[in-house]
Amino acid sequence: MSVGRHIILPVETAARELDAKLLLGVHAAQRGLSATVGVKAHVNVALDRLERGLFLSPNFHRSSDRTIATAANLGHRVAAWDEEGLVWRTPESYRARRASRPALSGVETLFAWGPQQADALKPALRGLDAEMLLAGNPRADLLRPEFRARYRARADALRAEFGDDFILINSNFGQVNHLLGHGRTENGGRSLDAISARTGHALGYLEHRLALFQAFAALIPRIAERFPGRRIVIRPHPDEAPSAWAKAASSVPGAIVRFDGDLLPWLIGASHIVHNGCTTAIEAALLGRAAISYRPFVADEHEIPQPRVVGLEAGGADELIAMLADATISDRPPQEARAALAGLIASCDGPTASERIVDELEAMLARPKAPPSPLRRMAGHAAILRRRFSQHRRRGVANSSVNPLYYGHKFPPVPTAQIEERVRFFAEALAFRAPKVQEMSDRIYRLTPA
Repeated sequence: MSVGRHIILPVETAARELDAKLLLGVHAAQRGLSATVGVKAHVNVALDRLERGLFLSPNFHRSSDRTIATAANLGHRVAAWDEEGLVWRTPESYRARRASRPALSGVETLFAWGPQQADALKPALRGLDAEMLLAGNPRADLLRPEFRARYRARADALRAEFGDDFILINSNFGQVNHLLGHGRTENGGRSLDAISARTGHALGYLEHRLALFQAFAALIPRIAERFPGRRIVIRPHPDEAPSAWAKAASSVPGAIVRFDGDLLPWLIGASHIVHNGCTTAIEAALLGRAAISYRPFVADEHEIPQPRVVGLEAGGADELIAMLADATISDRPPQEARAALAGLIASCDGPTASERIVDELEAMLARPKAPPSPLRRMAGHAAILRRRFSQHRRRGVANSSVNPLYYGHKFPPVPTAQIEERVRFFAEALAFRAPKVQEMSDRIYRLTPA
């Protein structure tokens, strides 16, 4: 049973990952590899139908235990990175929440964002065969100057719509404002105890995040009152319920809730970027911009440190409003930001993450590996059948992650022509031949060398 020169790239959130994985697919095609890119909910139940190759898992969380084992049982090689591996509170909390031993035991190569994540993961890899490579992530590649042109036209359109001085509030409160309504009570309130039991988050941490969420909601009318001529755009995290923000903004002149398209044009187009504990700040820093971390409550044991070290801080509403009055502050990142970025992302300089990763994927596919036994292959096919049945049964359940309304929010349908346009842009920017694009099924695309 041979393994083809083929990589499988599931996408959890299109606005965050789709362009990055298409870029990786373009690099792969330049080396003669084909790539399947598609929504995770569909790709994971098609692993028995896809050409055998290399499955690149978007995480090694316990939710991927079965998927990684199934991919290996079906004869796919398995590598992984963690889309959420760039920001976290402490190494211990990161390992406890994101590094599942069963998942990691099925991974041959693990791609780390940078030195900080690699150091945090080393204890989780003791006794396992997985190799770790400091690679960065293709999401960081998109922020390099050669690719920014793709997002400038959209950024200009946003400025034309909202004005040159619009304020972007990038929210990150999915723990207490989840799209699926986790912890919601019958009267519309929240049970932090229920959320804690479901997620494993400590109650103190959830109380801190809820207080921040409420402080951000209270901040919106303060900003509108101080800057009546400016638009305030609230961009909820993909896992958040936009309705809670719509309610907070409903009576505030100039405030609007928007979650559409890629994040990067918003970071380029906004006059000011406000967040708390969000990867947004790191992406802004890679663009040479400075996001503002709003910290009305300081609780070091509950806060995410990485975004703060590459941007600016405001300790209260008055301080934040003073910073929003400075038209140039967002383009003056702190001097220490570049050094901090190097500790977070291995591919800030030198070869891109895509180049480093494709080098290793080619090497993995060239290394011999014993095929799975007939019994393991049977187990893999059985697991896929069970998963298809489970997805079919849960499609209509309102709070299910396989409900099309949920994953459709995170990965809306994308016309093949738009995928072709994105792929063509990346190929031209790299002076590569653009791969062919074929839509294999709903939100699953195949890139093949031209």
